[in-house]
Order: sequence, then C-alpha cells, then structure tokens
Amino acid sequence: MSSVKRQAKSAGYNAKYAWHSTAEKVANYWPLAILPAFFVTFFLWHFHSLFMQDALPERIAILAGIATAFVLNSLFTIWFYKTDKLLAEQQLWRIPELSLHFWELFCGWPGALYAQKKYHHKWKKTSYMVVFWLNVVLNVAAVLGAAFPEISLPLLQNANDALMRLVDAVS
Repeated sequence: MSSVKRQAKSAGYNAKYAWHSTAEKVANYWPLAILPAFFVTFFLWHFHSLFMQDALPERIAILAGIATAFVLNSLFTIWFYKTDKLLAEQQLWRIPELSLHFWELFCGWPGALYAQKKYHHKWKKTSYMVVFWLNVVLNVAAVLGAAFPEISLPLLQNANDALMRLVDAVS
C-alpha cells in the first residue's frame, strides 16, 4: 500500500467509499428520526382541512405519521447498517452503536432487522442484540400507545396503581 493510500485510510477517507462519511454524519443526528412522523402527523391533522372538505380524524393522521416514520427510518437504518458493515471491513472509523440504537428505537427496527440478516452485521453480538430487542419492545409499546390511547391509558393507569400499592406495602 502506498503512503498516500495509507495516510488517506488512517484519516478515515477512501475515495471508493467517500459517500460513507455522509452516512456517518447523518447517523449521528438521530433526533432527525422523529421529524418525519411529526411533520406528516401535524400536516394531516391541521392542514388537511384546508385542501379537503373535511378534516381527517386524529387517529388517521397519527397512523400516517407512524407509517411514514417506519418507512423512512427503516430505509435510513438499512443505509447505516450497510455503511457500518463496509467501514468495518475497511477497518475505518465506525458508526457508533448508540446512534444505530436510536434509529432502531424511532421506528427503524424493521430496517435494522432486514439489514442484520442481509449484511450479516451485528446479529451475532449478544450485547447489541439485547439492546436491539429492548428497542423493538419499547417502540412497539409506544406505537400501540399512540395509535390506541383508549386502551393504553387505562393499562398505564392500572400499572401505576399497582406500583403505588406495592410501594405502600413495602414501606
């Protein structure tokens, strides 16, 4: 390997994989993951009535926002997994696991599951998979809670009441 290539590699740059730096930067801005869902929900809920005769029900707007988040964040998560796998093969600076976990948590877990199987990446690392499946459970619970508040709110209230009774019994 020439000294120029070695220096470029040590600096984290490889002309063949220059697009990876973009993926690394985007992955680290995980708060962007919640924007598509909020934008679609807000638009459908508040501005749909400007263009149509009737306003869409709140539940349809929320479900459309959630569906948008699942599609977009899953696509981004697949991109991040592929990039991380290629960076690992090149032995370059990687996308932090925490960033991957945040994208999984914000509706990107179906894409992560697909990418784990397709690229054989991260699926054998037990500590990573424990957090991954915890993210799946938390995301599904949050989505069901947002989509069906009439069911989830009484369940949360019952859980809170049971917890308070347990605290009172212990003290």
